[in-house]
Amino acid sequence: MLFSAAVAVRLNAAEQAANPFRALDYAALRKQLRAFYPDECHGKCKDPAFDESDRAIRADLRAYAAAHPEYDALDIRRESYRAMRNHFRPFLFSESPFYFEAGVNGGWVMGIMPAREANNLCRRFYHEKGLVPDEAFARQRERHRQRYSLCCGPLVDDMHHVPAFHTVFTKGFKGVREDTAAALAACPKDDPLGRKWLETALDGLDTIHALQLKFAEAAEKRLAEGGRPERERKWLVRIVESARRCPWEPPRTFFEGLNFLWFMREIPSYVDGLASYALGRPDAWLIDLYRQDLKNGTITEDEARDLVARWMIVADCHLDTHRMIDSYSDQEAEMPVTLGGCDAEGKSVWNELTRMFLDTHIGCDCVFPKLHVRFGKRSPEEYLAMIGGMIAKGHCVFSMFNDDITVPVFVRHGIPLERARDYVCCGCWDPAVDSMTDTDAANYMSPLRVLEATIYRDSEAERKADVKLDPIDGAKSFEEVKHIFMANFLRFFRGTVSDYTRYGRSAAHVFPHPAYSACLDGCLERRRDTTDGGTRFHPRVMTLAFTANVVDSLCAIDKVCFRDKTATLSEFLDAVRSNWKGPRGEELRLRALDAPYWGDNSPESNGLMRWLFETVAQDLDGLSNEHGSPFVLAAWVYREFLLWGKNTKATPDGRRDGDRLAQGFAPSEYRCKEGVTAVMNAIGTIPHELLYASNANLTFEKLGMTPTLFAAVFRVFAEKRAHLLQPNCQSVEELVDAQKHPERHQDLIVRVCGFSARFVSLSKRWQDEYIERHRLRCQ
Repeated sequence: MLFSAAVAVRLNAAEQAANPFRALDYAALRKQLRAFYPDECHGKCKDPAFDESDRAIRADLRAYAAAHPEYDALDIRRESYRAMRNHFRPFLFSESPFYFEAGVNGGWVMGIMPAREANNLCRRFYHEKGLVPDEAFARQRERHRQRYSLCCGPLVDDMHHVPAFHTVFTKGFKGVREDTAAALAACPKDDPLGRKWLETALDGLDTIHALQLKFAEAAEKRLAEGGRPERERKWLVRIVESARRCPWEPPRTFFEGLNFLWFMREIPSYVDGLASYALGRPDAWLIDLYRQDLKNGTITEDEARDLVARWMIVADCHLDTHRMIDSYSDQEAEMPVTLGGCDAEGKSVWNELTRMFLDTHIGCDCVFPKLHVRFGKRSPEEYLAMIGGMIAKGHCVFSMFNDDITVPVFVRHGIPLERARDYVCCGCWDPAVDSMTDTDAANYMSPLRVLEATIYRDSEAERKADVKLDPIDGAKSFEEVKHIFMANFLRFFRGTVSDYTRYGRSAAHVFPHPAYSACLDGCLERRRDTTDGGTRFHPRVMTLAFTANVVDSLCAIDKVCFRDKTATLSEFLDAVRSNWKGPRGEELRLRALDAPYWGDNSPESNGLMRWLFETVAQDLDGLSNEHGSPFVLAAWVYREFLLWGKNTKATPDGRRDGDRLAQGFAPSEYRCKEGVTAVMNAIGTIPHELLYASNANLTFEKLGMTPTLFAAVFRVFAEKRAHLLQPNCQSVEELVDAQKHPERHQDLIVRVCGFSARFVSLSKRWQDEYIERHRLRCQ
């Protein structure tokens, strides 16, 4: 059966009777996919044919490099394209009607992609060509190790790309190739780099076409073998027809549209060695194709539902969601699908496909793909209530993007309104305007770590990380404490920004993406790769992490040392340094816990949070990154809130050594005592218009929560102009029972941070963290 017994219990009788998936059986599909995909996100697919293909491609590249020692990155990329055309192996499944699988599993297995061998062969250029001095890399590594910062790549984030859906959906790769050939014909003679880049991009686009045709050839071969069941033969005939045309040409049917979304994530990523983390907006982009097929009689609603189910189950089987999660990236499959919101004309996207995808996700008991749903204060009630109802049932898989702030932010940065309205969601929580932008998204900065290091001075550690800090012990006023802390943070912040700006474009000499870049707005006109400043809008997002802990710590210092004068600043800091075990440790900790804190909606905490963001934003104002685009601020954090917290010493907010840290701009879990109203009002005081994105991971008390009440909460959140909400809703009793009797709760899915997981798959420390979260009451 499609449903587990637990899922059947979770749905009421009326829902079970109406659910269109109940009678279908996808066990064979799941079994086939799980036999192919690795159990963990860092592994290789299990089919030995991939290893054979991979080894052949890498061998060709190494042979070329050995024979041509003067090669550059474009030479190697061109040769990788040619090796792929010779050795690529397409994978088709008898239980899946789609064609797109290259065997690299996408996402976090970037090192397993054959195209990444080109990067490996070019890494020596960092040193040999003086692109980045060794001390810059050493500084980055040390700052990562000491928890000051994190960048998902060598001074650039090379993990969070978005497929060029809009470009290819409009003109197909054939149209992109024609544009590239025209740009090459018009390329001035005095731009040899531009000419070489365009020639390489043409090779890459031809490779994408060749790989597409290999799927048609593989399907033809299977048909010729005979003995296939009628359903599989029907699918293979359709693959032969479609793979000879699409996406070299735009999709013409609902099936081709669905396949297009997967193909765009997988094949260009395979070809250019990318990590592309998005599956597009099927309900917004494919609705006309779906209705056209229904009208023409080429598909039925049941057939469409079956396609959607198989489309989603592919994502859910990319790894084993029943394996234990304990470390940094266990069970991470960056596969978000974007639903809802508004279309390019500003009209609400809430249609039969939106409901079909939501129904399928819970009906098929999926963890993946990640559901990134767009909404606003004027979203349809039925849509918001359906999301709320799924959350109330324990299907907490949502990142909710607020159109009412996200669209204006894009417009403020120069994106045309129609394209801004059509943004997609990427990775854990990144908004992006595909084909127009390429965002360097994962750059975490920890103001809390700066505060911690300011309190616990370690000159040798500071020297290694190249961080210069002034002490706060002798400060005579709270204003002086604030000034010293902010000066310390901005000094570190500017140094990091300076490194990114100075060395970011070195990526063009190591891992360019010519075929992908040719699909992005601006690259053909400028004749430059996206890594080399070709894209018109290429912002670098600087994320401020653990801001609630900073605000709570400053509030505690202000109250204990300067307002109430319960202790001198030195006495208070000594208590913090003793992990609250000194002579007055527990007394002063209780005083700290009695101070205002972020989320209580007090003037003190609201004012400090606003001061923090406004001060840093003002310091960034006017600065351009290596691409000439802006640095932009965000507030989110991945698993560091627990894993970095484990190594963070006691802080003035009352935390003890090793306690977890706060997520995004949500209140600190162990400080918050408020209900929904106070927290939402506090969130509304943040200058969200200054941020590229922000994230609140909030857990709601289950008792009394209904779909209608959730819909009301979502509207309030939208009105507060906050960017992203990640809601949870389970009772403590339910979670404790799941710890004791996991067999009863296999379908219980929780939103941990930037990912969701089956609660029973979390390790004990992650389960305990989740159980201990503060639950907001709707009063």
